Amino acid sequence: MIAAPPERNRLEARLAAVAGLAATPVLRARLDRAGPLALRALEAAPDSESFAALLDVLSVPETRMFRAAPQLEALAECALRGRDRLTLVSAGCATGEEAWTLAILAAQRATNWRVEGIDLSRPAIAAAEAATYHLGPPDALREVPPAARASLVVAGQEFSPAPALRPRVRFRRANLLDPGLPAAAADAILCRNVLIYMTEAARQQVLARLLAALAPRGVLVLGATDRPDPSLGLVAWRGGALGLWHRAGERPDG
Repeated sequence: MIAAPPERNRLEARLAAVAGLAATPVLRARLDRAGPLALRALEAAPDSESFAALLDVLSVPETRMFRAAPQLEALAECALRGRDRLTLVSAGCATGEEAWTLAILAAQRATNWRVEGIDLSRPAIAAAEAATYHLGPPDALREVPPAARASLVVAGQEFSPAPALRPRVRFRRANLLDPGLPAAAADAILCRNVLIYMTEAARQQVLARLLAALAPRGVLVLGATDRPDPSLGLVAWRGGALGLWHRAGERPDG
């Protein structure tokens, strides 16, 4: 536990500057549980093992297959139809279920596709690459449509994506505040339930970088409470209730 307010304030300021993390109650509770690890990171360089280890334990890997299925159905309707080539990105992919969901959606609609998952947590990236998940409880597949079940292999109390999906899905550790993310123009970028843990300045910086990485007519998929700054020039698809955004004049279904 970091007891001294000056130390806590200084570490929170560093986390905001390096990773964009806001000093929320969730972050502070995790810092308290980190104990000596947080104290070691206080004086460590941002690219050091100590700082990386702290970021590992501060991450919140909340995800599941086909999470918020209606939003994904809308994405498939507006952005994934009629495209023979698809590049999809899960920005803040956590343990990978969202990226594997995108792989299933892409494989159902295109012959040439790729999916990239990005996250700051090393354990999360390792779990995403291993791609072996527990069925629950609660039921980890509760939102998976029947047509998508054939793309999953269930064995005992675990499931994994079908082997045919794996060659076209890549994961890498990266900071969403870094320039050049993702690495290639994307038809859709999902950044859901990530920005809520960031400072306002970091949110706008990440959104600007992801917007710059969208291909023409690309779609940015955000959480239900995320509202991009009007200066970014984003337009909500169908009124914004679904959290799908595109550049003005570039309707994805046009």
